[in-house]
Amino acid sequence: MSKINVCIGSLNPTKIEATQKAFNKFYERFTLYKIKVDSSVSNQPIGIENIIEGAKNRALGALSFLHDKSNSINVNLGVGIESGLIKIPQSNTGYMDLQFCTIVDDNNKMTLGSGNAFEYPQSVIKEVLADNKTEIGVIIGKLANNKNLKNETGAISFLSNQKITRVDILTYAVICALIPRINKEIYE
Repeated sequence: MSKINVCIGSLNPTKIEATQKAFNKFYERFTLYKIKVDSSVSNQPIGIENIIEGAKNRALGALSFLHDKSNSINVNLGVGIESGLIKIPQSNTGYMDLQFCTIVDDNNKMTLGSGNAFEYPQSVIKEVLADNKTEIGVIIGKLANNKNLKNETGAISFLSNQKITRVDILTYAVICALIPRINKEIYE
């Protein structure tokens, strides 16, 4: 059996842990690598196209790293995760946070999954839209009095009174991106 190499295009601990948890649910053996990959989108992506583009760029960068590291008998999967704001009609603020995961393989086949969507307080959305350079994680980190919140439990944890963590919602995004891969016989 081929060795499975997985590389996540991020050094964010929540994205790494989510990828590990998701792959553990379906694969007994794989090697997980992690590297810093620039998403090539803004620090606070707005719009579904930008979020998916950021996830794809991270996945392609991660896959490129694996190609330099492994041999041709290995199965290589690049993983990219990106979160951002998308316009949602009838939401209180007009926007919701949504996470996307892109997985790219050696044949450049891309699979996509998303996590759970949720709203931020109106004041947070106003601040982000006024200054498109400020990440929501920084704003919520100030509210939560935790500058490292986005690398720990995430804004969703603070807003849900610690009932849901960022790892939880990112794990679902990775699992959803894996669905066509674990069910090849019905997707191809």
